[in-house]
Amino acid sequence: MDIRRLTHFIALAEEGRFAAAAQRVHLSQAAFSRSIQALEDRMGVRLVDRRPDGVSLTATGAAVLARARVLVFDSDCLVRDVALLKSGDAGELAIGVAPVAAAALLPGLLVRMKREKPKVSIKLRFGNLAQLMPLLEDQQIDVCFGDPRIVAQSERLASNRVARVFGGLFCRKGHPAARKRTIDAALLRQYGVGSFTITRELLAPIARSLGFSSASAFPMTMLCDDVNLLAQVAVATDLLVILPESAGGRGDLHAMPWRESRAQFGDMHAIWLAGRTLSPAASHAIAISQELGKG
Repeated sequence: MDIRRLTHFIALAEEGRFAAAAQRVHLSQAAFSRSIQALEDRMGVRLVDRRPDGVSLTATGAAVLARARVLVFDSDCLVRDVALLKSGDAGELAIGVAPVAAAALLPGLLVRMKREKPKVSIKLRFGNLAQLMPLLEDQQIDVCFGDPRIVAQSERLASNRVARVFGGLFCRKGHPAARKRTIDAALLRQYGVGSFTITRELLAPIARSLGFSSASAFPMTMLCDDVNLLAQVAVATDLLVILPESAGGRGDLHAMPWRESRAQFGDMHAIWLAGRTLSPAASHAIAISQELGKG
């Protein structure tokens, strides 16, 4: 059905005269008359009775008018929604977030997105990248944030670095180890260390910086992909925890003296399916993440 001709019919029904309706839709009266006639021919019925003083709707015309108003309204809404989607101001954005990204990146990203794109509906999925990759490949999520070295490299994936994440070793305030000016392997073995999921390749430099010969020798006694929960366990026990700086900056945790002033946990990337055009909302989220990463 031609929405433009339905719009002309609505104008005629509301104005009651061909001349006024044609002027309203910016057509000549002859072109407007042809449009109404074409609509009647298309439907095979007469929609208006033509009289010297104007027009009146037939019974069929009245029924068509009610449906036409709905169709034109829905068409206008569709055009508006597409424009909003093109600009990234509406639509749905599904984001997958790995543990470190959830702690270091997500709070600032969500605040900016809701301020700048309040009509975008955001859905979050949490987990390590190995859990999130199948969702990305099934197109259940639009973009993931995490370190791509956690998973096997794939030509199906595209990525862009958004931030370098730094962190350290923390214990609760009042912990016996909090009084130590240096930390060594014996201290870590005594209390054990908790961390988020991390590969041996990423753990190896951290282990070496803390006095261990290899990642396999590191006394990891807890793995938890909820970084905030890991911090809560550290506050309530003697467990030492590896946390990103953003999660470790709580008032109830003590930053322990690391051999390096800051330990780099890795590069945080936005990851999406190669060859798939990102939605404006997803592109905007990635741009925000890059800005936050520079801070």
